[in-house]
Amino acid sequence: MKLVEIVKTKYNSGELVNRITGFAKQLDKATVVCQDAPGFIVNHVARPFYLEALRLAEQQMADMATIDKLMESAGFKMGPFHLMDLIGNDINYAVSCSLYEALGKPSRLKPSDLQETLIKKGLLGRKTGSGFFQYAKPVAE
Repeated sequence: MKLVEIVKTKYNSGELVNRITGFAKQLDKATVVCQDAPGFIVNHVARPFYLEALRLAEQQMADMATIDKLMESAGFKMGPFHLMDLIGNDINYAVSCSLYEALGKPSRLKPSDLQETLIKKGLLGRKTGSGFFQYAKPVAE
């Protein structure tokens, strides 16, 4: 990923944050410095992106491929369902649950039953060969 979130806490110094920022830039990464908070910035902003897409699919307003195609045509590099499959549905769902709990269970951040069902079936995305979409079977290590 291109972006690196550098988290400023009471346990690290400004000097350390500057050194990490410099190192990330040497790796050609885009950097942002944020305060320590549940989900930092990316997960705070991205969670509604995933959850609203999941709600649309659960309510059968559109299928997953259509939602992804629409978001990609709007300028997103990847639609929410392909992105969740890339991240791993187990990881994405765990982050949703963590933020939901940490922020006092706001209804807008309620984790998706659809995603939980996929996880229970072992459909984790690319790493298992199947999630919201089908992929080539992963190579056994």
